[in-house]
Amino acid sequence: MNLFVLLQRARERLEKGSPEFSDSADTILAILRSQEVVPYKRRSVNGELHKMVAGAIVEAYDRDTTIDLASRHQGTFSYYGYSTKIVEYLDKAVAKDLLLSQTSKAKGKLSLGPLLLDYLDYYSA
Repeated sequence: MNLFVLLQRARERLEKGSPEFSDSADTILAILRSQEVVPYKRRSVNGELHKMVAGAIVEAYDRDTTIDLASRHQGTFSYYGYSTKIVEYLDKAVAKDLLLSQTSKAKGKLSLGPLLLDYLDYYSA
């Protein structure tokens, strides 16, 4: 599913305040921070963005789909109102095998790696 659709759905679910979704997003966010995919500094400034990225991963898991990144172009992210840092975060997630790609970068269809799947399987059971 398109990354921008996943981000939008994650934003909506976080705004609704679903406790289960929020807990899963918090768990994924903790993993992303511990693996240095997203920085732990400046949480007060970028915390919402980081949680939305984690939420998009949870949304992909819930829908049993891939995270499709058709464009890495910064202008596209700006056009849709999303931070251009998202590509950097996804690249780091690929480098740490949290997301799996056909290339060494976040491009095309990204699937969830074993670590994320294990945690999401555990918490959704």
